[in-house]
Amino acid sequence: MKKTVKNLANVLGAIIIALLAFTFWKKDEPIYVEAPVLKLEELNAKEAALKKEAKEAAAAERARRMYSCKVNEDCIIVDKDICGCLIGPKGVTAINLNYTVDFNAMQSKASMSKTCPETAPSRKRECSPSARAVCQSRQCKIVY
Repeated sequence: MKKTVKNLANVLGAIIIALLAFTFWKKDEPIYVEAPVLKLEELNAKEAALKKEAKEAAAAERARRMYSCKVNEDCIIVDKDICGCLIGPKGVTAINLNYTVDFNAMQSKASMSKTCPETAPSRKRECSPSARAVCQSRQCKIVY
């Protein structure tokens, strides 16, 4: 009797395993996977946005370095605008001496066709004869 129950349990176990195996290995139904589809235009737009972001970050880093300093001798007053002090104190700024060429190249691209007012240069604040470039808190500034 024990042997019959044992054999019956073995047969039932084998049938259950066969049914489970059949269920897992059944290939009638495909497996559906949903994945987002990017159109070429979307992909190009995302790539352009990433390039623009990287370019802006590089420009911001360059600007940060242009205004950074360690000692007063690192700083120099330059025309921020092509008209300089002709438009008042907002026409000049202080930058690191080592970045003068880069700064001038950036400024010439930005204001190629601008006309300056026909007035005497300002002598206020940053344009005053006593104005000088100094290094304050590791940034070039103009004091007057």
